[in-house]
Amino acid sequence: MEMNLDTIHPLQGCWDLALASVKARALDAAIQRGIFGFLKNPATAEALAEFGRLDPVNTGHLLDLLWSMGVLTRRAGVGRAWVYGVDPKLAAFLVPGEEGYCGDALAHRLRSLRQFGAQLPGLLGAGAHAPQAPQAAGWAQAAEVQIGQEQGAVTAAAALACVGRLQGLGGARRFLDLGGGPGKVAVALAGAHPQWQGVVFDLPETAGVAQRIILRAGLGQRLESRGGDIGRDRIGAGYDLVWCSSVLHFLPEWPGVIAKIRDALVPGGYFVSVHAELPSERDAAARVLPYYLPLLMRGRRVWPQGAMVDRMRELGFESITSAALSYFPLAPAQVVIGRRQVPRTGHQAECAKRSISVMGCSGDA
Repeated sequence: MEMNLDTIHPLQGCWDLALASVKARALDAAIQRGIFGFLKNPATAEALAEFGRLDPVNTGHLLDLLWSMGVLTRRAGVGRAWVYGVDPKLAAFLVPGEEGYCGDALAHRLRSLRQFGAQLPGLLGAGAHAPQAPQAAGWAQAAEVQIGQEQGAVTAAAALACVGRLQGLGGARRFLDLGGGPGKVAVALAGAHPQWQGVVFDLPETAGVAQRIILRAGLGQRLESRGGDIGRDRIGAGYDLVWCSSVLHFLPEWPGVIAKIRDALVPGGYFVSVHAELPSERDAAARVLPYYLPLLMRGRRVWPQGAMVDRMRELGFESITSAALSYFPLAPAQVVIGRRQVPRTGHQAECAKRSISVMGCSGDA
């Protein structure tokens, strides 16, 4: 068999998967050992080892791996020693004390996914169990730490970008952050729109976390948090905007919740759904399934791509758009935006039937 030296073996993809576990462990070890905090100011492996009481040779090997992963920078120092530092693109997220720090969230994700991997063979044998309701205390703790860090570092910016493209939301408006966890998305929206008022709705214990964050942000006059069950309780009404991200996967009755959201909007109000959907294309699915497989195997819902658009269309939403959002924690999500139907005059309804934009129709016959 003739072979070129640069031929990639068909098994290389499988080998890469095996090697990825080593990279994940290396990242986890660096977070747990405080390596990124120390390397906020570039240093050698020997200096780090002395500070952390580590083996200097193995510390150097770990730093080289982190450099090869793109997490650290490396430059020549005195003699043959390398000087390592945190990559500038990642420093705001990996160095403790920085505003966007999410090291605790990363460590939590690494451990939880590793635990799921150990459980996977058993889940294959036992099958999916009926999903249990989220534990209120655990959910609140997650909101305080890992979800809060990810919202502050990633989701809030994504929300501002999504909402910033919507038309007709100037002036005084009311919005709902549904299942908003620690409320950092609501804080970001209120900060960007000084005339807006908003509500964060989540489980009571989590709503308490959000209220503390709202007060710390000095937004107690414009934001409030409400506790309740999204599926069973009232979520309020008269909203110009409802933002809901990564929440409906945990609700078995999610199609019914969409009707509740529609009824909570004013005519013309926007519903922005940001949730994972299962693509039919292999490369796209490869980015989504590794993270959402634990939810699926534990009986949660991740719907096929397009299902949210279909449901919103069934409920009479207008101007529905759908787009992939890669700037999101761990895996891409689908942004689906629709508007609650606005009552039309007879002339406007006729324009809609002819697929003519209502905004392009004169009020005169």
